[in-house]
Amino acid sequence: MKQLLLVIILLTNTIIVAQNSTHQHGIDALKVQISSESNKGQKLKLLDSLTNLTFQKTELGFDSICRATINYAIDIDSLNLASINTQRLINYYNNVLGEPEEGITIFNTYFKLVKDKISDRNLAGIYIDAGDSYYFIKEVDTAMSYYDKAITYAEKSGDNRVKAFGFLNQGYAYIDEGQFPKASQSLQEASKIFVTVKDTFNIIASKNALSILYSENGFLKEAKEERDQAIALAELTKNYGLLVSLYVNRASDYKKQDLQQERIKNLHKAVEVNKKSDNYEFFKPIILNILIIAYAENDSITKARSYLKTLKEDKKNIEGIYENYYYRACSHLAYAEKDYTTALQWNLKYLDVAKHSNSIESVEDAETLLAKIYEKLNLYEDAYTHLKASKKIEDSLKSIQKNNALSYYQTLYETNKRDQKIKDQNNEILLLDEQNSRKAQLFWLSIIILIAIFSIIYLWRSRKYTQRNIQLQKTFAQDLIQSVEAERKRISSELHDSVGQSLLLIKNKIFLENKNTTDTALVDGAINEVRTISQQLHPFQFETLGLIKSIKNTIENFQKNSTIFYSEDIEIDTLDIPKDKEIYIYRMIQECLNNVEKHSKANACIVSLSNLKDAVIFQIKDNGIGFDITENSKLLNSLGMKTLKERARLVGAQLSIDSTKGKETIIQIKIQKK
Repeated sequence: MKQLLLVIILLTNTIIVAQNSTHQHGIDALKVQISSESNKGQKLKLLDSLTNLTFQKTELGFDSICRATINYAIDIDSLNLASINTQRLINYYNNVLGEPEEGITIFNTYFKLVKDKISDRNLAGIYIDAGDSYYFIKEVDTAMSYYDKAITYAEKSGDNRVKAFGFLNQGYAYIDEGQFPKASQSLQEASKIFVTVKDTFNIIASKNALSILYSENGFLKEAKEERDQAIALAELTKNYGLLVSLYVNRASDYKKQDLQQERIKNLHKAVEVNKKSDNYEFFKPIILNILIIAYAENDSITKARSYLKTLKEDKKNIEGIYENYYYRACSHLAYAEKDYTTALQWNLKYLDVAKHSNSIESVEDAETLLAKIYEKLNLYEDAYTHLKASKKIEDSLKSIQKNNALSYYQTLYETNKRDQKIKDQNNEILLLDEQNSRKAQLFWLSIIILIAIFSIIYLWRSRKYTQRNIQLQKTFAQDLIQSVEAERKRISSELHDSVGQSLLLIKNKIFLENKNTTDTALVDGAINEVRTISQQLHPFQFETLGLIKSIKNTIENFQKNSTIFYSEDIEIDTLDIPKDKEIYIYRMIQECLNNVEKHSKANACIVSLSNLKDAVIFQIKDNGIGFDITENSKLLNSLGMKTLKERARLVGAQLSIDSTKGKETIIQIKIQKK
């Protein structure tokens, strides 16, 4: 289970950082100043200072003070400050009070008043918090559209940090929705930007989120690497709030490995660092609930009961955003005590809250425990119903296809990290060599000019001769490829219509004479071989299905007969390219996939299509061993590669091959439209 993700959202979404708690007399003093101040600008500054002092402190009247600040800022046309405090207030209702509906009301009330006169940066910030509100009430499409808008406006303002928040929140949402590959992409993008802007706090947060993602999909080794790096960085920078989440999530992984002592040890580490955290009161109920469950599951009922007693000492620990934690803990404790009727009552409440929240995994957790409870109550039909519901969610979240896709993106992520490290090292080397390079440039420029003069004379004299030879070679290659394709089609037709029909007649005659299908087995095999050879020589479905569907069928056939994970990202059905060129494009893609199968040693390959205004780009990308283009001339001059180049030249397509030894290989085919 993903623990304390809500905490990370709270900590990372608060773009304007809260101040430390203050004494009431300081607040009273500010209120006296505000009431006596006549200068509007100075009065607004005092109101904003008061909002900072009471930030997210319910008992100090943060709600009413923040609203008063917003309204006064709008009255005197200070709309950027109004928008900043609107973000604070929405965030407060989302993450402190757990009332996202009120967050949406605040957004709808104030946003229309400020949106046309505030900076792009503040637009991005307010869209992030509004997106959270819609996400918490399960309007995921609206939330995602707001995160996209936040990213767009952050790019316009040049604020990469806010842009990273947009990607980070998208990543959290994709995790909860079970869209793990998209979550991986968004979180990696956020992490990369946070590294660029040197935001240590959110580097840790994004690594923590990635570790959660990998853990939930069974990549415990990768999760441990990300989390250990995050813990080391958090300890170094004394980010105690994030350390709480990191230790709790590490405890969750130890639970999966049935290392119960390590699990409880890390939970107590979370308790200790929380004492140093600025958000002690926020974290405390969450950790207590998790400890109750941990001790209940390890037959330490007395300890679990003592933590429950501590939890219930303050009513606010079991209400609002803590309600679902409390119901879950009570259900697990009652189950451990074998009070299954009470466990059922608590867990039904937990399931109800989970269904109204945006966490699919909480629903799965509640359904799983319900199945166990009903089994203990001998209500096997109900137990089966809830077990089936939990397994359905589990299968949806952790399908083989999603895990394969996540593995592919994880491989790309590790490759990109290595590439970035190499790039940084190369930049340092280039910086040192720059001065020497400039001195050498002048000398070599003189040499190049002399060579260029003689080369121009030579090229001018041999131009016509060279052009004539190139044209002859091109014409010969075109005629050769066209002849081969025509001969393939003829042989394929002969095999299908003549040999295939003859074999079919022989089969029917044998069957009529012997009435025994075993006697026709060899003939059936021969017919299938003829059909396969005929299909390989010329795909007859090409004329009826067209290029796009033929490519998709080919990818499906490769997937069925290979250990490599083949996939495609082709969203359109027809292309506006000349019909007579389609067969050559199909042959080129077929040759590329054959090369992937034979040489790449990849575990994933994707074929994608980009439909531009005046051209179409086909891309074949694998994560195999690659090759050094400068060294492997034998492969580049092979018959298959020569044929690939000639077909590209024949149809006027641009062919590019990008590969480095030990890394991925990318082949692009760009062809102009009609």
